[in-house]
Amino acid sequence: MRLSESSFQEIKTLLTGVINEFRRPQEQSVVTDIHIMPIRETGEVTVSDDDSNLATTRLSDLVEIPEEDFYQVMEKALRHILKDIDAEDPLENLAIWKPFSFVLVDDDGETVAELMLFDEDNTLLSQSLMQGLDEDLDTFLKNLLAE
Repeated sequence: MRLSESSFQEIKTLLTGVINEFRRPQEQSVVTDIHIMPIRETGEVTVSDDDSNLATTRLSDLVEIPEEDFYQVMEKALRHILKDIDAEDPLENLAIWKPFSFVLVDDDGETVAELMLFDEDNTLLSQSLMQGLDEDLDTFLKNLLAE
């Protein structure tokens, strides 16, 4: 199951509008995450920062996505949308203190997936890039202390 092209474009428009607010010359915002919360039952997609809702839209075809596939479909679509937006105008230049992330959250506000992470030097498109990092650092530290 996939999002329809119209829903894909609607979410892209929603995110672009929010992102453009952080592109305006201003002091850097203290936002640490931009949360994207799709709700299957109502079809709403809400984008919020740490403190407030920034934008919301309603998409009728979200309710058609099977519940067991919902977050997987949304994660894939949102990663693709963010990658497209970043290719058009890099997101690393937003007026937000780094590190910050775009995060897919469920209707309870719990993190489902980190979609993109920006730190001072890197942009990570997938949390899977960070999987195993703790083990690698533990091994490195163990070897360093053994010397």
